[in-house]
Amino acid sequence: MAAKKRKKPVKTSGAEEAPPKASLGPAARLRNYFLAGILVTAPISITFWLTWKVIGFIDDSVTPLLPPQWTPETYLPFAVPGFGLVIAVAVLILIGILATGFAGRLATSFSELLVARVPVVRSIYSWTKQVFETVLSQRKSTFNEVVMVEYPARGTWAIGFITGRTEGEVQDLTDATVYNVFVPATPNPTTGFLLFIPEQDLRRLDLTVEEGIKLVISSGIVTPDAKERRQAPAKNASPEDQEPHHVARPGVIRRLRNYFFAGILVSAPISITIWLAWEFVAYVDDRVTPLIPPTWNPETYLPFGLPGLGIVIVVFSLIMIGFVTAGLIGRTMIGMGERLLDRMPVVRSLYSAVKQVVETVFKEQSKAFREVVLIQYPRPDSWAIGFITGQTDSHVQDHAPREVVNVFLPTTPNPTSGFLLFVAREEIQPLRMSIEEGIKMVVSGGIVTPGTGDTDEPGKETQPSPT
Repeated sequence: MAAKKRKKPVKTSGAEEAPPKASLGPAARLRNYFLAGILVTAPISITFWLTWKVIGFIDDSVTPLLPPQWTPETYLPFAVPGFGLVIAVAVLILIGILATGFAGRLATSFSELLVARVPVVRSIYSWTKQVFETVLSQRKSTFNEVVMVEYPARGTWAIGFITGRTEGEVQDLTDATVYNVFVPATPNPTTGFLLFIPEQDLRRLDLTVEEGIKLVISSGIVTPDAKERRQAPAKNASPEDQEPHHVARPGVIRRLRNYFFAGILVSAPISITIWLAWEFVAYVDDRVTPLIPPTWNPETYLPFGLPGLGIVIVVFSLIMIGFVTAGLIGRTMIGMGERLLDRMPVVRSLYSAVKQVVETVFKEQSKAFREVVLIQYPRPDSWAIGFITGQTDSHVQDHAPREVVNVFLPTTPNPTSGFLLFVAREEIQPLRMSIEEGIKMVVSGGIVTPGTGDTDEPGKETQPSPT
């Protein structure tokens, strides 16, 4: 007789039973424990390390400026971490209290008048002040909305951050309502591109700025949890509907916070300007002063140094070189030097390129980097600011179907890097803003919009009101 087949047991759950998981070996378990330890300790360790570095930097910069009798380390056998940070915060609050008064505003205006007379310094101060005013002022709401835009082409999407609604001549040249959108790079979100995107092309995301930055930095590895997302306000809701009608008088903590931000608004622009100017002066002095013979160096006879001596020597030397080369002897010497360089294989190429760039930039009749334009980038209906650098070379122009112009497209916030594009002349929209205003707008990511007059109205205070 044929053997009876055993019936398979009927499954009551209706789903297939998962095969039993194989137990992990000791090496795999140790590896998992190791990775779990990294996940737990790395974020908190990096946070504490960065915080400690910031506190140490502020302490090392502030504590030496205090008189010895005011420093606790004079009386204690150990250092007090964070003492310089406390002093810096207290000084900023005090500056904010003084700056909100009449005497403080008068002193600030007088200082700005002095800074405005220095050619290069006034540009640095003006840009720094505008950025700090726009970012820290309570009347502004910039860089606080995460959107999704089609970049770099239709059908491809990227994360962007709205920095403001486009105003001025950029908006006048476009038909639709346009917003300033900063599209950051990965994994460094401090650099990217400033684009002007129509409102209908924006896809607003229910993410906080912090969640959007995490998503960009991690290259999409860290995605925000849907349960933790906040309810976004209605698109058509007016500011009056989103804010309470009755505002209570701020308490002591909030007043101190407002004074702190007011102190930053007053002290940060001038401090950064002075620091950059001092660093530049010291950089030139350290390289020029050692070249001066001791008998000609005033520091040989004086008991102190002379800041700016190197800059004076450089300016005087350039004037003398220009005076000499304008004559027959100077032109003859330059010709001999160029013929000598032409015989060196690598050096002649480098010299020729550098000479062409310098001549193009500094020549009075040149139009290089002296015109701000608006171009469609990286796709139609998306605009970006560029700078015309000159006429396109014949080698490139011969292969282009239309007449094109050299346009430099800078990155944000570093305008010294970007892309060289050859754009058809009829697709270029010239802007009335100056080169300085265009660079300000690019560097600030659209926060500083020139020509709108909305940064400060006459008679209004620039500092946050403590009340």
